Amino acid sequence: MTMPLEDVRILELTSVLGGPLAGRLLADLGADVIKIEQPGSGDASRNLGPYFLNGESAYFLAFNRNKRSLTLNLREEQGLQAFYSLVQKSDVVLDNFRPGVLERLHIDHDTLKTLNPSVISASLSGFGQDGPYRERPAFDGVVQALGGAMSVTGKTGDDPLYMGFPMGDVGGGWGLAFGVLAALHERARTGEGKRVDVSMLDMQVSFQAHLGAFYLASGNVPQPIGSGHPSNIPAKAFLAKDGLWVQIHCSTEPFWFKTAEMVASEVPGFEDLPSDTRFTTAVARLENRDSLERLLAEAVSTKTRAEWETLFVDWDVPGAPINNIAEVFEDPQVLHRKMLVEIDHPTAGKIKTSGNPIKIGPEERFTPPPLLGEHTGEILREVAGYSEESIDAMRSAGAI
Repeated sequence: MTMPLEDVRILELTSVLGGPLAGRLLADLGADVIKIEQPGSGDASRNLGPYFLNGESAYFLAFNRNKRSLTLNLREEQGLQAFYSLVQKSDVVLDNFRPGVLERLHIDHDTLKTLNPSVISASLSGFGQDGPYRERPAFDGVVQALGGAMSVTGKTGDDPLYMGFPMGDVGGGWGLAFGVLAALHERARTGEGKRVDVSMLDMQVSFQAHLGAFYLASGNVPQPIGSGHPSNIPAKAFLAKDGLWVQIHCSTEPFWFKTAEMVASEVPGFEDLPSDTRFTTAVARLENRDSLERLLAEAVSTKTRAEWETLFVDWDVPGAPINNIAEVFEDPQVLHRKMLVEIDHPTAGKIKTSGNPIKIGPEERFTPPPLLGEHTGEILREVAGYSEESIDAMRSAGAI
């Protein structure tokens, strides 16, 4: 079986999270992703804790499967020339440098397209390649703050909260991979390699979704709403009898009435809930949000989380247990979809990691994250056409 991107070669000049995630997403779809790392040190995440498996960083292992590692010193002339040779036989160059670094290294798009007019240069940065913020440093929390995410996370009156998932970095990685796929599609039509410029802040603004649309339509600034929703009611976390939480989220009228019928049938004392005029329309539920949430909190508190989970399924109600991370990786749907996979690593042993969320056909391939420079000789011989003598000379010069 063929993989969708198996005829695509990508040179990845990225480190830590967003850029490596983009490379991993493309590698999972079959691309030959060559991770180019600094000799002796490599991707900074190789040394990031707190967890290591036989000396291998769990952080690095999470974002670098299905890749090959080549160590190359781009500040040394032989290393730069080797990179140019690889560019001539590659489709995409990925980076997550701050703007200006590509030009200083002489690997900017204008330079690379003189070597290979069809090459795609794709960059992920905090704020993009232009604009007043282009040279400012950015990390996940910075773009969550600037993009508005922290202003709507948590509860009104509490301190601003950082999202538990690093959506600044993750969103940037997904945006970069998406941009590469679009550029590859256009190149198939035109033969021209484009410049892809993805900003973590831009991605955060796009993630505002309906909240941004609501503000632009009304002028009202969205506020944090905890586990709720500004217009879907009821939508909230409720504490079950055993001290565990469930989430109910009714986004349509039919689902609300199913939920009301479930509570009326399963919890004594709530028989009138479906016909209560305070809750029979979306407008009425919005006006009486607090009353409805108090009633549902009382009802949910009468049964355990497991009991509610069974009832949600039996009644076809949009509700679920609020899983911790351990419970996620035990969930039967997650396991069925192969979103937990095991890979044999040469030093870390058997490692478990999240699977590929993009399902295209039955076959999935997972090779272990590479050791630093593991494929240097192989890549220089097979892709760049270097002889063993040339590779030895580069090693002696500190180019690899």
